[in-house]
Amino acid sequence: MKPKTKQRLKLAGKIAVTTVFLAVVSRLIDLDVLTDRLRHAALGPLITAGLIFALSGFAGAASWFCVLRTRLPQITYRETAACHWSGMFFNSFLPTNVGGDVVKGYRVARGHGQIGFVVTSLLVDRTVNLGLLVCIGVFALLLKLGQALGAVAFLVALGALFLLLSLGARRLTEWIRSWPPSGVRGRLATLLEPVAELMAARRRFALMLAAAGASQFLKTWQNVFLIQALNLDIPSACVWYVIPLFGIVSALPISIGGLGVREAVAHHLSAPLGMDNTHLVAFSLASQFIVTVVNMFGALPFLFSKRNASKPSI
Repeated sequence: MKPKTKQRLKLAGKIAVTTVFLAVVSRLIDLDVLTDRLRHAALGPLITAGLIFALSGFAGAASWFCVLRTRLPQITYRETAACHWSGMFFNSFLPTNVGGDVVKGYRVARGHGQIGFVVTSLLVDRTVNLGLLVCIGVFALLLKLGQALGAVAFLVALGALFLLLSLGARRLTEWIRSWPPSGVRGRLATLLEPVAELMAARRRFALMLAAAGASQFLKTWQNVFLIQALNLDIPSACVWYVIPLFGIVSALPISIGGLGVREAVAHHLSAPLGMDNTHLVAFSLASQFIVTVVNMFGALPFLFSKRNASKPSI
């Protein structure tokens, strides 16, 4: 099977999954209530949610910037942020989960080379951000279950893991560099060596984790204002363990950006959480709406860079 045919079949499958799940969920909820909540959203909290999500985007750019500086010390935060926002725009409007990563990775590699490292930086940044989102969810869930000591122990374990990784990173780097340059180990070394170098630079590693943590915290927190905007019968505290679950579902490459699948999960979560399924689905759709609207501004740096590239040099 040709690669293009395979890609088209995957895209068709994702569209089918998204359509089927949305159709099924629409029959399980009260569409009149859903429409009413979305139509009468309060503008103030909605704008606040959008601004907080925008801040999370700049924090996410800072996270990726810390990773890129491991091998590209000449790159600036401004350039990184422009590429990051361009990727966020395409993440919302390309029918794939990684389309935005391809765009922002291409823009960095076009100006600085080192394609292999840029790909690694994208994988590291995406993995760390998703991992920290899961950590937020686990911590909040432990508190929800009344396990305060378990939540504290979880934070201590994360701190210990950071120290363990940073202290052992130099030896890990030396060990990876001793691998033969060819074969499977050689390819793994190309992928893993920049990661070990990042962990060995303890200050940069800590800044990257802090930026990624801030990004995920803000992305989660903005949903509190969405609940207020739509006047939903949902406890604000639940966003700290529901949104991480939505994030995990959205990362699964089975639908277009998690759309449809995320709403199906919201429907099935409503009964265990003691919530109205229509309200939880409205919450999920509104969250996606905020993401899409804010990410539209990522078109500006993309178009501006294209315009500058087309200008003849003097």
